[in-house]
Amino acid sequence: MPTELHSAIAEALAAAKQMIRVGDFVGAAKLCDKLLRAAPRHGEVLLLLGHVKLCQEDFAAASQALRDGLAVRPDIAEGWVHLGVVCRMLRDAGGASAAFSYALKLEPLNFQALNGLGSLAQDANDVPAAAAWFRRAAEAAPAEPVPRKNYAFNLGVMGRLDEAEAAFAKALVLEPKNNETRMDFGLFRLSRGDFATGWELYESRWRSRAFKEPDWGGALPRWQGEALAGRHLLLWGEQGIGDQVFYGTMLRDALLRAGAGRVTIAVTDRLMPLFERALADFSLPQLSIAVMPRQSPVIEADLQCPFGSLGGILRRAEADFAAQDGAYLRADPARRDDLRRRYQAWGPGNRLIGVAWRSINPFLAKSKNLSLADLAPVFALPGITWVNLQHGDVAEEIAASGVTLHSDSEIDSFRDLDGHAAQLAALDGVVAVSCSTVHLAAALGVHVDLLLPRGPGRLWYWSRPELPGAERSRWYKSVRLWHQQQPGQWQQPVAAIAEALRDG
Repeated sequence: MPTELHSAIAEALAAAKQMIRVGDFVGAAKLCDKLLRAAPRHGEVLLLLGHVKLCQEDFAAASQALRDGLAVRPDIAEGWVHLGVVCRMLRDAGGASAAFSYALKLEPLNFQALNGLGSLAQDANDVPAAAAWFRRAAEAAPAEPVPRKNYAFNLGVMGRLDEAEAAFAKALVLEPKNNETRMDFGLFRLSRGDFATGWELYESRWRSRAFKEPDWGGALPRWQGEALAGRHLLLWGEQGIGDQVFYGTMLRDALLRAGAGRVTIAVTDRLMPLFERALADFSLPQLSIAVMPRQSPVIEADLQCPFGSLGGILRRAEADFAAQDGAYLRADPARRDDLRRRYQAWGPGNRLIGVAWRSINPFLAKSKNLSLADLAPVFALPGITWVNLQHGDVAEEIAASGVTLHSDSEIDSFRDLDGHAAQLAALDGVVAVSCSTVHLAAALGVHVDLLLPRGPGRLWYWSRPELPGAERSRWYKSVRLWHQQQPGQWQQPVAAIAEALRDG
């Protein structure tokens, strides 16, 4: 390669790297494409293009560019690290492990490769191994907050709460304004019952690259819980279906705080009938309340607040939960009664209990999910008609299990949430892993026996097994919590549920 071209490419690479640092991924990609027209097999340019595509979450293109670049420059550890991240995003755990491991051959103290292997162990629900990798990464790069934050998270999962606290605090000392660390530390503090600090830290989610939800009402001033005095407040449901239902448990208290004025509630369109029914039941004549779909453009209002941020106003101490039971939604009564009559015909005189045994969350499902065989002790109980509540087509799985599990082909639990709510309200109880169905059932006041993993899938809002009150949800009074004693071992909590159901 001519010296002049080599020098020009080196300068352009430095410029493209700076573009990545400031978030100009489009500009960096264009510059890489220009360089590749001049030098089509330039390994460093290909690797940089792969990094750009990774930042843009175009994982297929990133994989191709990184592999092409590593074929030319297999000596660059950073390229193998980026390929490992891409493989993990593409659910290729074997490829990711091989890439991170090769990076470590080149650079034995590469903290990003060590951190990547920790993430893979965490995905596999091997919490002790994950913690060990993250600890090594933190030791390899003492000034880097990310591996220390990840180490802290896994210490918390293992119940080593004081050590986790210290690790989070150290990560924040290293980088006090790191929003990913502040958000995760906030979730940890919330899980310990420190609501005042937890909610404050959790507000960092809106500035965190790890939090994909846009601040939908961001241009409007934030409501802080003051009386509206005739103004217009927009309250909007953030994140997924389960999160909107969960945080919606605070709506009534929020409306009481608002006093007199206008309030618009924005939720996913599939939830609108349920929220409209709930708000009608609230009977707050001093407020003009409307429900709109989150898919619409943001309306003009004086103030706004996402549902999750209501916690910092309304749930700042344990005592704030005492006056609410979390049952605020109401199913269509006619549809509920019709479904109950139909389901009772499946087993006259039996209790009707629904079951959902899998989560669809791609990173948490491994720790949260059960098989139907795992639930054999509850299915063996007499006097119960079991109703399938699992999303998706599971007919073959049910047939192969030999379990008598009834499915209602008229209910689409994903698209028709109002119908799914009527189905849940028709039941005497639910046994499930943590998923949106649990939130919906609990918000309807249906009794739920919830199976919780010991690994990463144990989300912050379910009480910690190490702390007082671990057997009940503080958010939903109808939810009983059954915790794994060991990661991946469901025998003990399933047997405990079977015993509780046997006793009525």
